[in-house]
Amino acid sequence: MTRTQKEGSASSSPHEGLLDIVHVGDARTATKAIPDNFINLTITSPPYFDLKDYGMPKQIGFGQQYDDYLNDLASVFSEVFRATRGDGSLWIVVDTFRKDQEVFPLPFDLATRLKPIGWTLRDIIIWKKERTLPWTQAGATRKIFEYILVFSKGINSFRYDPDKYRQTSDLKRWWVRYPERYNPKGKSLEEIWSYDIPTQGSWGAKYIRHFCPLPSELVSRIIQLTTGPDGIVLDPFAGSGTVPTVSHLLGRSFIGIELNPAYVKMFENHLKQQKAKESQQAIHFDDSEDKESFAKTIVNLRVLKFGRLILRTLRKERPDDSVQIYAFRLPDKADQKFKHYAAEYLVVLPESQAREAVIQKIEELCSKPPLSKFGIQATLKFIKSKRQVSPARQKLPYYRYTHSNSHFNVGRANFSQIWAGDGELFSPIKLEVEEPHE
Repeated sequence: MTRTQKEGSASSSPHEGLLDIVHVGDARTATKAIPDNFINLTITSPPYFDLKDYGMPKQIGFGQQYDDYLNDLASVFSEVFRATRGDGSLWIVVDTFRKDQEVFPLPFDLATRLKPIGWTLRDIIIWKKERTLPWTQAGATRKIFEYILVFSKGINSFRYDPDKYRQTSDLKRWWVRYPERYNPKGKSLEEIWSYDIPTQGSWGAKYIRHFCPLPSELVSRIIQLTTGPDGIVLDPFAGSGTVPTVSHLLGRSFIGIELNPAYVKMFENHLKQQKAKESQQAIHFDDSEDKESFAKTIVNLRVLKFGRLILRTLRKERPDDSVQIYAFRLPDKADQKFKHYAAEYLVVLPESQAREAVIQKIEELCSKPPLSKFGIQATLKFIKSKRQVSPARQKLPYYRYTHSNSHFNVGRANFSQIWAGDGELFSPIKLEVEEPHE
């Protein structure tokens, strides 16, 4: 491993000659210099097999037999495994390829080779690439994606924080009416990630061309999903240097290894010219949404819809009565299994011969889907008159909801103004959530 010039600092760290540098070297031997249990994360895209000539003798891929190619990659990732911490992970961007009209399932062959080393395949993500080449080969469809193989070193200690990338935009238009289908933290990551391939010159007109530059946004997402601010990121096939650059801009330490010194020189010049703050804003995950407010809205929608569905059933069971329900979200945490939120419902159910049967019907309703799937620990109290509502709750402001709409109140009503004929849902929860349009 040949040490290259590190940008700007005179650190006295014992790893000064290792960290924050892209080293000129062969990944098969250079990875041996990394200490045991040192790396948090490896992100890399191995050289293409015998399809791209990177212009270096003894390179991995070009000119090799397929089995020798797989063996060399396994050798590199065996050293990476040794150097990875117990909660660390390996993310490999790799694709199938076609040679002599035969498809080679490289991602799956590689995963098979890495399993005996100790790597556990945890996920397969599809990177949908925009701006792909428009042509196809005979007997094949146009290629528009690559695989991202996600491996962990440990089983239970795998560091992965998908909540960082939950988002509250781009939800289906019916989320308002079906809040029970959505996590209050936002929409979870899906297995298809869409990122444009970086255009030539996007890092500057003089930036050297590279066969497969990774999108900065994709690399940024992986780093922030799997590492903290003190993380160390490795790319044993650093290429144009996207992984080291993004790691640096996100405040992580990095180790890069690259066989071609021209790429290393290119990367160093680029990193010196970067304005870290501006670049970091461009690649950092979008945290502008008020996720706390969204979470509160989703839970409140669930609480009110739960009460509205009870009200709708009561209207069917007792069409001649004007039944009222008062819905309260409780601050206490739910203590029942599979329940996450607590709520109380006061059901004003006048005296009648069928009263006990109706109560049994409602309790049965709450114990079965869909209401049992709302994650709400519901306390039901059946009262005969609104006068039985506690004095403290009588002083609260109330908002009126109908049996068909619990996401937009139809007006405020002081408790004293609610009369026995109002067969609707009342709650101190104020919601005025418009339904999105497609």
